[in-house]
Amino acid sequence: MGGAHEKGGVEGQTVYFRRNHFVPVPEVSSLAELKGMVEQWDRQDDARRIGSRSRTIADDFALEQPLLMPLPEEPFETGRLFTPRADRYGQISVRANRYSIPIRLIDKRVRVVLHASHLVVYDQNVEVARHERLIAKGAVRLDLDHYLEVLVRKPGAFPGSTALEQARSAGKLTPVHDAWGTQAMKISPSGTAPAH
Repeated sequence: MGGAHEKGGVEGQTVYFRRNHFVPVPEVSSLAELKGMVEQWDRQDDARRIGSRSRTIADDFALEQPLLMPLPEEPFETGRLFTPRADRYGQISVRANRYSIPIRLIDKRVRVVLHASHLVVYDQNVEVARHERLIAKGAVRLDLDHYLEVLVRKPGAFPGSTALEQARSAGKLTPVHDAWGTQAMKISPSGTAPAH
């Protein structure tokens, strides 16, 4: 009798939620937008009654909540582990996307923990990079700070660098970066200061 939407339990409600909110798959521009939609659907579901029950989902949860165990004190790792090797551009490939890491790690293998919204890169057990996760396949995310070491040796490369353009468009260009760019503009492409 009835479909999954009339069944109780977590499994039945998961099927109901997925069929009613993720079929067809919603189109969003960011993970934050999707999270907002899910939170709104969840609030709407709180007022819903399952089958012929007299209490709403929120009423049932209020009764069950005091019986729930507390969350564990130690965090549970939910990310997926990868161990890519950095290429000659100081980038790693994770799930068909590219992310920058400090150039001192070129040709080294690093440990990456990929989460739903971000990824963290480790050299040994030290965090060396953190990026917002890219959604579209084949995209590239560069952190300007990962390239500053190379720009000391080749300052002429600074004005046209992809990392600089990404930092500028993301609003992450600090006054320190700006000063670097101004100085780089004063230096010729050969990397030497122009004659006065």
